[in-house]
Amino acid sequence: GTLAARRDVPVGVVGEGGQVVQVYVDAGSWVRQGQVMASVDRSVQTQQAAALQAQISVARADLQLAQNELDRALKLVDRGFISKADVDRKTAARDAASARVNVANAQLGETRARNARLDIRAPVSGYVLERNVQVGQTVSAGSGTLFRLAKDGEMELQAQLSEADLAQVSEGVPATVTPVGTEQQFVGRIWQISP
Repeated sequence: GTLAARRDVPVGVVGEGGQVVQVYVDAGSWVRQGQVMASVDRSVQTQQAAALQAQISVARADLQLAQNELDRALKLVDRGFISKADVDRKTAARDAASARVNVANAQLGETRARNARLDIRAPVSGYVLERNVQVGQTVSAGSGTLFRLAKDGEMELQAQLSEADLAQVSEGVPATVTPVGTEQQFVGRIWQISP
């Protein structure tokens, strides 16, 4: 028969991709769900995140200034030094500054999420069957399968049996397999019969 993963899970690039700077696992490694298997260069994206962080600081400073001007205007409106229209404009300026802070925070959150997708992570826990990526390689969404996993490390032997042998087995029965030419034995359980 043939030996294969019971649940074969291909792993590829989820984000934008780029140049692979580190590969942390190889065929034969065990991984847990969410574990980083490889990392893609993020030097440009890190600078973009820093620029967005600076924009948040500027937007917060603008918001604080707008709030201070509104507070001063509110104290002067009762004394007749400033009109209600000026207060309305200062309120609108404060609200616009607050919205710019929210927009900058959302942009930074999006950039951080994109940066996190530069890590190629194991979608499930399991056993690495194949590694098809090297350090220095440029990868993208069209790069295909970079790793193949056997979910939870479960493997199956698809064996062909004679009709007489097939009549003697049933689902759930324990089975022992000894590969030809070895003395190593693998214990398992019959989970499916397809005549």
